[in-house]
Amino acid sequence: MWSQAGPILAHNNGSGEDILHGAVPPQGANSSRTLYLKFRVDPYSDAAMEGTGISPFYEAGVFLYRNGVQHLGIGNGLQATAYSAINVPTNFPGVRWGSLDFFSAEPELGKKYQCVRKGTPVIILVKIEYIPGYDARITVWLNPTLSLGATEMNQTTNIVTQFEADATFDEIRLLHHGPGDGWKFSNLAIASSFEDFIQPRFWQRKSFMGLIMGGLLVVVAVAVRLSERRRAQRQIRVLEQERAVAAERARIAQDIHDELGSSLTKISKLAETMEQQSEMRSQVVTLSQIISSTTRDTIQTMDEIVWALNPKNDTLKEIANYLVFFTEDFLRPSGMACCLDVTLSLPRIPVTAEVRHNIFMVVKEALNNAVKHAKAQEIEFGLNYAGNKLTVEIADNGRGFCLEENPAVGNGLAYMQKRMNAIGGKFYIQSKPLQGTTVRIEVVFQERKSGVP
Repeated sequence: MWSQAGPILAHNNGSGEDILHGAVPPQGANSSRTLYLKFRVDPYSDAAMEGTGISPFYEAGVFLYRNGVQHLGIGNGLQATAYSAINVPTNFPGVRWGSLDFFSAEPELGKKYQCVRKGTPVIILVKIEYIPGYDARITVWLNPTLSLGATEMNQTTNIVTQFEADATFDEIRLLHHGPGDGWKFSNLAIASSFEDFIQPRFWQRKSFMGLIMGGLLVVVAVAVRLSERRRAQRQIRVLEQERAVAAERARIAQDIHDELGSSLTKISKLAETMEQQSEMRSQVVTLSQIISSTTRDTIQTMDEIVWALNPKNDTLKEIANYLVFFTEDFLRPSGMACCLDVTLSLPRIPVTAEVRHNIFMVVKEALNNAVKHAKAQEIEFGLNYAGNKLTVEIADNGRGFCLEENPAVGNGLAYMQKRMNAIGGKFYIQSKPLQGTTVRIEVVFQERKSGVP
């Protein structure tokens, strides 16, 4: 898509100059494409100035600009000593934007990050996934493997950093501010796929193969083979995606069958009974009330399934909002008091539909058990997120039970345990006769370097 070999030296160069010159279309808040940015940096300013009397605090890197405003930067943040992202949201009180250090396969002693060192060049590859109306999803690889056969999926996890940030741009600038002799950039490129940066070794190059095999026909054959391999890989990815979609559709169909099928059948049978007994007014009224109640329950179930399918709800924050709404709405007809203890500040990390669905179904089952069996006056609903772990707790002050003496309840608990096992979560229950019941679930999310609120 675009490339510039360089080298380009940035040294106390103010606001810098655009290096794209319109070669790549601008990306705004409604963009939906994915771009890959790669560059090599040779730092002449580094963290080794610490203790020399010269301030090590400087800023350098590749910065995205939109309408003259600086957005995401990749390089070395002000007052940082490691390779990092710049202008990313933080959760620190009073600090809206900050830096985010990158993981490295060659970290400093006792750390996870690689400090900027003069004479130690690095290659940085950035994946930017634009999502209309939201901050972009960013993945950074520090010194990735780019040999033949490498993909973004088989990179080692200790060089991968993921977060969210405003990555809109109409210009890209190379900047350096502060002490030291600047940064030298080279091999800058923007592409639409990770594979565009794969660099075969010299004995795998077409020219060398042509020389060894002695003719253009062999070179063409090798090129065709490589092309077919890439096409096969793309087809495999497409098939995997199709299988994933098919599995999700099957799950949805099963949910609709399990949750709505029996309710709709009940409505049909009640309507037939009303037709047969229309002369009995009292029975007609009773049946009408049952039909109305069943219909409301069916509509509620349909709303739950629609919520589980809507991709706009694929964040931890949306899960918390919906669980609070559902809990209050579910308990309102029962007359039970509801006490909420919910963390107000939650990160907007992505959550799959499967995880959302199973968390909700366990919460719903726990609330249903409390209303139907506990004979409680109050339910406490707690939701907390800390250390990459989501904890949801539902406690009632009802009559409690002894699990060993109640197989029916045990079956319901096995259903909830199965739901949590499916998403790698944990399920706990504590109950004794006359001492109430507490249900707690825990789900640990993949570690992320994200401070997005």
